[in-house]
Amino acid sequence: MTKPPSPDTTRNDGTREKLLLAALDLFGQYGFEGVSTRKLAELAGVNLQAINYYFGNKRGLYNAVADYLIERLQSRIGERRKMVLGRFAEAQFGGRPIDVEEARAILTVLGEAMLTLFADDESAVWVRYMVREQAEPTEAYDRIYTGFMQPMLTAVRHLVSILLEADPDSERVRLRTLSLIGSLIVYRVGRATILREMGWSEVGSTETATIRSIAGELVASIHPIGESAT
Repeated sequence: MTKPPSPDTTRNDGTREKLLLAALDLFGQYGFEGVSTRKLAELAGVNLQAINYYFGNKRGLYNAVADYLIERLQSRIGERRKMVLGRFAEAQFGGRPIDVEEARAILTVLGEAMLTLFADDESAVWVRYMVREQAEPTEAYDRIYTGFMQPMLTAVRHLVSILLEADPDSERVRLRTLSLIGSLIVYRVGRATILREMGWSEVGSTETATIRSIAGELVASIHPIGESAT
């Protein structure tokens, strides 16, 4: 009888990432309690011992998925994220202030990047995991929020405040920021409805370009009370 390979023999064969990908998929579908370590190992195609070796236990793997997700999100929109946060920091620390025109341009570019990401099939498992964390937050959500969402929301909120000519810490600006983000996310979480409503069979390059064009319209709709969008 052949002895199963020990975790030490899997250090360089992608075992860790295989487990992360399998966990991202399964945890997103069934939640933490709904997934067994055996099922995780089977989907990943690795030895069951590898979970404890790389992550300590199932909870460690679950939290590691959150860190992996942050890395993937940053790699996909990293340059734009870096641009937004960098320009925001520059303005905050004595650099040239961001005016309405620049704020609108930055938000549009960021919105286009997010819509392009959401149109990609790879994002389906990411969003499913995040939606589950929204419904039933765990410490993994704290990691995602602190590591990715909060810095981006802070920068976007200040850009929105410039367009609204309002206090970035006000409820109105915070809610309008969340409304903008939600209007972008719907193109991923509402995929079935969008395909049915638009009469599309898929979201290919042509459909993605059409969706991207919505970003500018969404940003253009943000303006001070009593002032019409132009």
